[in-house]
Amino acid sequence: MSDLIDVSGFGKLSIASNKDGTPKNATLLVVFGGIAVDKKEFDGVKRKKPVFVPSGVYMWNFLNDLKDRFHIFVSTSNDVGGNASYNSLIKKLNEKEITNLSDQILYLFSGGGGPGTQLLNNNGADRFSSIFLVDIWMGFGKKHPSPFMPNFYKHFVNTHADKTAYVFTEGGADNNDARDFLVKKLGSQKAIEVDPQAGEDGMQTHLRTNVVAIKMLP
Repeated sequence: MSDLIDVSGFGKLSIASNKDGTPKNATLLVVFGGIAVDKKEFDGVKRKKPVFVPSGVYMWNFLNDLKDRFHIFVSTSNDVGGNASYNSLIKKLNEKEITNLSDQILYLFSGGGGPGTQLLNNNGADRFSSIFLVDIWMGFGKKHPSPFMPNFYKHFVNTHADKTAYVFTEGGADNNDARDFLVKKLGSQKAIEVDPQAGEDGMQTHLRTNVVAIKMLP
């Protein structure tokens, strides 16, 4: 990860470059990941005490092969502010004289749906040519004890279905009604369910939605 550029502590940036080292005219992929995950889910090693890996680290496992194709930003965690992160990212890109972005794609995995509500509020979606909702959590919690999260994404997908894709597991949303609403609105071509594989626990299936979603990137 030595080639990654820090973005004001909000995340890391990878810049796609030409053979001469100049930045490519590439699409910007803006990624917000979920909560920290026990390292055993990645390496299969059972430890006396769990070692948790933040999404700002493990999301690169899925994205490393895309570094030549996209400029990629990955947030440090799902606790960062969406707008503050994005504004710092654009400032960093301007510092690097990368202003000719061909497109921007927003990719929200799991708890990354939290900062996504800031980025997509009002006319925020206009900045992005595509939005990927990847097994986003839409339940209730301490930060949102009301139906804020599911209602936000139901309304968002209802008005932006043309640019949205949804990759999900049966229980990942933690809200069957919201999940089913997104599936019905988007249809089978844009809402893809990922089923468990033999010997796979629920977290591994949840993480594997990234493998499926990344193959759908334009």
